[in-house]
Amino acid sequence: MSFSISGIRAEQGPPLSIPMSFFLTAPLALCAAGALLLGRGGDEMGSVWGPTNVAVVHLGVVGFLMLVMVGALYQMLPVVAGAVVPMVRLAHAVHALLVTGCAALVTAQATGNAATFTSAIVLITAALALFVIPAGAAVVRTRVTGPTAWGMRLSLLALTIVVSGGLWMASARAGAAFHGEWLTLRWAHAHVGFLGWIGALIAAVSWQVVPMFFLTPAAPKALPWAVLAGVAISLLALTGVTLAKLPSSQVAWACAPAALAVWIVQPAWALWALRGRKRKRKDPSLWFWWLSIGSALLCPCLGAAALLRPEPALPLLYGLCVLWGFGAALVHGMLTRIVPFLVWLHHCAPRVGTAPVPSTRELLPDVRTARGFWLHLGTALAGVVAALLAQDIAWRVFGAGLLLTGAHLEMALWQALRAGKAPASR
Repeated sequence: MSFSISGIRAEQGPPLSIPMSFFLTAPLALCAAGALLLGRGGDEMGSVWGPTNVAVVHLGVVGFLMLVMVGALYQMLPVVAGAVVPMVRLAHAVHALLVTGCAALVTAQATGNAATFTSAIVLITAALALFVIPAGAAVVRTRVTGPTAWGMRLSLLALTIVVSGGLWMASARAGAAFHGEWLTLRWAHAHVGFLGWIGALIAAVSWQVVPMFFLTPAAPKALPWAVLAGVAISLLALTGVTLAKLPSSQVAWACAPAALAVWIVQPAWALWALRGRKRKRKDPSLWFWWLSIGSALLCPCLGAAALLRPEPALPLLYGLCVLWGFGAALVHGMLTRIVPFLVWLHHCAPRVGTAPVPSTRELLPDVRTARGFWLHLGTALAGVVAALLAQDIAWRVFGAGLLLTGAHLEMALWQALRAGKAPASR
C-alpha cells in the first residue's frame, strides 16, 4: 500500500528496524551520561575541557544526537529527498560501529588511555565511511533540488568535517604528532558540530515536519536558502581558520553567519509558524519546540558572554544551552512524534479497513510525552544550577536528571512500538 503525506512518500523508506535501532539505542547514552556524573560528580567539571565534562558531552553528541540523526537520515533521505541509499542493510553495521566507537571514545576521554583512543578512531572511521559514502552518493544523485535536500547535503558535509576534526584530535591523544593550533581546532570542531551538523539538519528536517505535524504555513521560499547560505559560509570559514592555524579568537567570527542563520533566523521562522498553526489543541510535543526555540535565541548571547568574560560557568552554560536546550530538546520532541508516526505506518496502516487500528496518539499518549518534557526541563534547570554553583552534589543531581530522562524516553519509545504491534482496543 502506498502512503503520501505532505509530500512524504512513506513506502520509499527503509525497513522500520533500521531507524528504530538507532532511535532505541540513543536514550541509553543519556542514561550512561547520567550514570557517569552520578559516579564522578563534579570531578574537574569546573572546566569545559575537564575529562568528565568532555566524556558527558560526547555521550550526548555522539551517543544521543548523532545516533538519532543518522537513523533519521536513513528514513528521510529516500522519503523526503528522493535519495535511495544503496546497500541500506549496512545501516546495522553503522549502528554497531557507532555504538562501540562512542563507548571507546568516552572511555578514552574519561581515562586518558591512548590505546582506547586508537580503538575509537578505527571504529568511528569505519562507521563514518559506511554511512557517508552510500548516503552521500544517494544525495548527490537525487534530482530533488529543494532546500531540505540541500540541507541534508550540507549536514552530511558538516558531519564529515566534524568527525575528521575529532579523529585528528583523537589521533594526537593516541600519540601521533600534532601540527596545528589545538585550541582553535577544539572550538572549530565543536561549532562545526553545533551549527553545521546539528543546526543544518534540524533546520532541513523542520521545513518538512513542522508543516506536516503541526499544520503550519510553509517557510517563505527565501528563508531556507538564507539559512543554508549562512551555514555554508561558516563551514568554509571554520575550515580555513583551522587549516591556517589562526588564533582561537577567530573562530567566533567564522561562526557568525551560521549562528545568525541557525540560532536567530530559523527559530524566528519556527516561532512564527507554530504560532500560526491551524490546530490549537494541547500538544506536549510542541513544548519541546518552545524550549528549543528559546534556547536557540539564548545561544548567541551566552556564546558572546563566554568569549568576552573569563567566568568558568559561562562556557558550561553555553554548552548546556546548545546541546541540551537547543539540540536535545528538539530531538526528544521529534522522537515523540516521528516514532509513533513510523510505527503506525508500518504496523497499523496495512490493517486500515480490515481491523480497528489505534491512532498515533494512542501509541504514545500525551501524558507520557508531557512527563518526558518536564523531566527534560527539570534536568536543564539542574544543569544550570550545577554550572553556577560548581558543587559536587549539584552535578550529581544533574546526572540523575539525565539518567531519568533517558530511561523515560527509552520506555516511551518501546511503548509506542509494542502498542503498534498489538491489536487495537476498539
